[in-house]
Amino acid sequence: MLITILQSVLRQGRRHPLYLGLNVIGLALGIGVFLTLALLVRFEYSYNAGFTDADRIVRIDEHWSEPGTTPYESAATTFRAIPFLKEDFSQIEDVIPLMGTTVHAMHDGSSTALQGYMTEAAFFRIFPLVFLKGDPRTALGRPDAIVLSHNAAIMLFGSLDAVGKTLSINRGGEKTVHVVTGVLAPLPGPGLLGSTDVLLPIPSQMKATRTCFLYWGSSCSQVFLKLRSPEDLAALRAGLHDFVERRAGGEADDRVSIGPNPGKVYALSATPLRSLHFHDATVEDADDGVDRNVIDSIGLIGLLALILASANAVNLATTRSEMRAREVALRKTLGASRRVLFGQFIGEAIVVSLIAGFVGLALHEIFVPLMASMTGEAIHIDYSFIGWLLPLVIFGSGLAAGVYPALVLSSYRPAAILAATRMPSGGRRVSLLRNVMVTGQFTIAVCIVICTLVIDRQTSFLRHADRGYIKSGLLIGQPMLTQDIGLQRHMLDTLRAVPGVTSAAFGELQPNPHSQTRTDYVYDGPSGPVKAQLLRDRVSPGYEETYHPRLLAGRWFDMNHGQDNASLPDKKTPEDPSSDENTDAPRSVILNEQAVQAYGFGAPAEAIGKILHSGKIRQKIIGVIGDIRFASPRETIPPEILFFSSLKVSGFSDPVPAIRFVGVPHTVMAERLDRAWRTIRPDVASHFAPADELMEDYYTGDERRGRFFTVGAVAALLIACLGLYGLASFSAARRLHEIGIRKTLGATATQVILLLMRDFLKPVLLACLIASPVAWLLMRRWLTGFDERIALSPAHFLIAILGAFAIAALTVLGQTLRLARAEPARALRAE
Repeated sequence: MLITILQSVLRQGRRHPLYLGLNVIGLALGIGVFLTLALLVRFEYSYNAGFTDADRIVRIDEHWSEPGTTPYESAATTFRAIPFLKEDFSQIEDVIPLMGTTVHAMHDGSSTALQGYMTEAAFFRIFPLVFLKGDPRTALGRPDAIVLSHNAAIMLFGSLDAVGKTLSINRGGEKTVHVVTGVLAPLPGPGLLGSTDVLLPIPSQMKATRTCFLYWGSSCSQVFLKLRSPEDLAALRAGLHDFVERRAGGEADDRVSIGPNPGKVYALSATPLRSLHFHDATVEDADDGVDRNVIDSIGLIGLLALILASANAVNLATTRSEMRAREVALRKTLGASRRVLFGQFIGEAIVVSLIAGFVGLALHEIFVPLMASMTGEAIHIDYSFIGWLLPLVIFGSGLAAGVYPALVLSSYRPAAILAATRMPSGGRRVSLLRNVMVTGQFTIAVCIVICTLVIDRQTSFLRHADRGYIKSGLLIGQPMLTQDIGLQRHMLDTLRAVPGVTSAAFGELQPNPHSQTRTDYVYDGPSGPVKAQLLRDRVSPGYEETYHPRLLAGRWFDMNHGQDNASLPDKKTPEDPSSDENTDAPRSVILNEQAVQAYGFGAPAEAIGKILHSGKIRQKIIGVIGDIRFASPRETIPPEILFFSSLKVSGFSDPVPAIRFVGVPHTVMAERLDRAWRTIRPDVASHFAPADELMEDYYTGDERRGRFFTVGAVAALLIACLGLYGLASFSAARRLHEIGIRKTLGATATQVILLLMRDFLKPVLLACLIASPVAWLLMRRWLTGFDERIALSPAHFLIAILGAFAIAALTVLGQTLRLARAEPARALRAE
């Protein structure tokens, strides 16, 4: 039987190479795309799966729902909660803070930037990583310890024998000497620690001074814990509300607590480690969140490509079966049973699918490196995954493509076939099936094309949308990591003196901010007090000339107005610009549009002159600016309040320099600024970059994944067109006599072309009518995830529909012209 099947496939390939070629190419493309996108989906779903006891590791998140602001969840949680969590919950084994950090390792006279975390000794009890050198039980037990990754050890010391060696570290200008206590094995798959070079203990001085260790309302990084069993998660979640009320509550003037009834505005939640990758798509202060729906959609595109290819094979095989009718009739006459014929035709379909599977595997080998470059992830071919998936795909595709044609072929009646002078048409049922399948193929293809156009338009819109400041001619530096006012003044003066610089200024927020501080401010309005939580920023002279924010009402800060300056001698904390203000006279502040709306003002001008207060400290609104977007386009712009500091009395908290320049390329200006920076802070590496570069992470994810929709759209259209071309080819052979009769009766070539094009393109038109509302619903739901978004324009749908029609018309045009030009005498001579 097997030899018969192989001989039949070879014979069909020799006699009808177009049929076999279209079948193999279409199936191979579908299989190649499916395998590649399935590998990507598997990679995304495997985040954090490589950790031992991953189902027991949990991150604690904060939730804020202050009046006047959109409620939000943050991955950065106060470290104040850590000792109380372990004390109050018996289900918890260990709790640790995990603070991201960048350090510069000095070795052999060179500096190497390393990414990593500062944490505590219990880290390796929560994340039991494999050590190549050293002991995880004591690796972080001493204050000068440092644990290196496999790559970092080789890069710094040339080998893995680094334990016991010393390493000088520069972290934000603070130089320390550390002893290598461990070298880690390569980390287990993609996840939280994927780019970690070093692990360090948190300095004791930082624990004693940083507000995120001391106050409930302050946070600077993430908190992880390990449960005694996965089932303890429910009990932990159930007890967190009472925990917040019990531990975070206090008097209204208690700076350590959140105040009375903290549960009204503040909450904690527990998220398992395995869920973080998708959960973090809607969480602030999280780095690698991905929308699960997007990943599932990419997987669905791969599955649809495979389904389209299988449907294409069914359609071609059904059409081809009409041309094999006499073969079936003769074999039945000679004694072949329907069961034997059914098995043969199924076997032929599986053999063709096997050939296509090997070609699809070759395409997969080509696609995977391209996919890795598109995503920036370390994705590689996993033959253990392909080893079980590919046989299932080959058998399933062959079975799906062969069952119906085999049923049709094996059911032919010999007498009716041999008595007929023409090939059987298959009847209305088979014709309807072909039209339904072509319609389904183009429905999927057009829907994907529309979605691709909308995604591309939205990502382009986000990149070029107005962010509230002028991006061209602007370079942003990194935080100075110093509170020395003299050093800050010197830095600004030095940067302003660089040739080509027109203005320079400090701010505490910048594109892709490193840290954010929010405080409640109250406005005593006509209808009663209105409280809103405002994001705080402090700016220096020159800020308006550097960023060019849009002033909507009132005036900008002026050094000639004494109440504008928020820097006074009685400053209490470097992180609280409102705490240094004179309580007798209100200090001048500027709000953004969102803050004006939060307080219920009808127009920006109505807010001018109004008084806000936070406790006993008062602020007078002197201006309103347009909203400035420094954070993700998916996040709502928060209400914001700006303070002013002249740098005459007190300094900023880790100020970020911004430079406006003209006359030279930004790369040249960045080099000049870096040289100027090194004259002031040679111990801290500098990098001046355009705002777009700093915010690149907010846009590249959607853009990269949008490319997969483009790949899916191209593959879907190509597979659908292959099927349409095959149908047109076999339809031309079957309708040759019909066209000859029409032309004999006076039909012109133009009329024949219009007739054939109408028949071929009717399913495509129906597909477009079905695809448009489906794509509209899908894209409307997707766009709701963005704070700023495009409107769904009819242009996106028209472009996709016209494109599909044009491609379909070009696909069948050759066969249509050939039929229309055929000589009637040649077409009818067999009659």
